[in-house]
Amino acid sequence: MPDTLTLTRAEFECAEHFGTAGTVIALGENTVARRREQHPDWKGKHWSYSDPDQHGARFLRPINVAPRTKN
Repeated sequence: MPDTLTLTRAEFECAEHFGTAGTVIALGENTVARRREQHPDWKGKHWSYSDPDQHGARFLRPINVAPRTKN
């Protein structure tokens, strides 16, 4: 499987605001378990929809969110 996509905190918060990303609490246990098996580098906390494919369909995908930067 390809590496899990990592979003910045700002990218995740924007996607979450528009309903295209969220935390795993919104997903079923079987979905989370399957994604953990398929993506061993996934931290298991966040998801997003993929970019539209050639037919305009989007799919759930696991994502990692980069830690907040410390100033």
